[in-house]
Amino acid sequence: MDNDNHLDKHLDIIKDVLKNYLQENKFRNTPERYTILEEIYKLDHHFNVDDLYLKMIQKKYQVSKATIYNTIEIFLDAGLIRKHQFGEKTNSSSSYEKSYFDKQHDHLVIYKKNSDKDIEEIVEFCDPRIQGIKDSIEEIFGVKIDSHTLYFYGHKK
Repeated sequence: MDNDNHLDKHLDIIKDVLKNYLQENKFRNTPERYTILEEIYKLDHHFNVDDLYLKMIQKKYQVSKATIYNTIEIFLDAGLIRKHQFGEKTNSSSSYEKSYFDKQHDHLVIYKKNSDKDIEEIVEFCDPRIQGIKDSIEEIFGVKIDSHTLYFYGHKK
């Protein structure tokens, strides 16, 4: 299956998830929400609201930043995206990533040389040892962990 067909299939599924979520929660079913969702799922990287807003304006979409903020909250609650705060040492804005088809992963935040504020790169990784730790914690404490977040921060050597 080529990438366009794969993306189209995924978009159909996530649009159904959104439609069901909106109906169940008695939200309006607006075309803007689906357009924003499509733009997010076409991205292959983390994004913030400002970046998404600029991208949509460049594509001549008539959407306000307030609409994007409100829609992001809906997508978070629906499980279609997840939120990150990568700037441990700064008051950076939130970053988001699509999450519906993504497997659990963690992040390495690499700062630019001689900076504790400017992020050079965000690397996603999955280490099976983390799953072992999660399993141990569940057994020891008698809990079921629904999700976790792990960030490592550093500089290149």
